[in-house]
Order: sequence, then C-alpha cells, then structure tokens
Amino acid sequence: MATITTTLTSICSGGDHLTFTISGDKLMTIKSNATDITDPITDEEVAAFVKCLTKLTKIGRTNAQTKTLLQSGVTVTI
Repeated sequence: MATITTTLTSICSGGDHLTFTISGDKLMTIKSNATDITDPITDEEVAAFVKCLTKLTKIGRTNAQTKTLLQSGVTVTI
C-alpha cells in the first residue's frame, strides 16, 4: 500500500510563500505561493492527479490487484 504525507513545513513572514515536505513513497520539498491553493483546480491538474493516483495504486500490487482496485474505485478523503 502506498503512503504519501504532505506537510506544510514553512510559511514566509509575509504569508505568501509556502514550503511543503512530501514523505512516504515519494520524498521531496515543494515551494508554492498561497494563491496557488486558492485558484480553481484545472482539468490538467485533475488529469495529473489521476495519473499519480493510478501509479500510487500500483505500488505493492500485481497488475490484476491494481485493475481490481481501480475498477472498484479509489476514494481520497481530505
């Protein structure tokens, strides 16, 4: 089973620049602007999310297990 944890680890003094730390099956740091999280989600972002979600679903599973899980539906709750 894949796990990714996203943590807001830093905010600049002005509050406009955010730093996120990603841990789990992917390790990295992402810098973002506060306005990035208030903009509407684009079709391209949804497509990238689905691609990432399907890759995460495959981690630790066979192709058959992955297919079964994706066909039954993957729910992400935040």
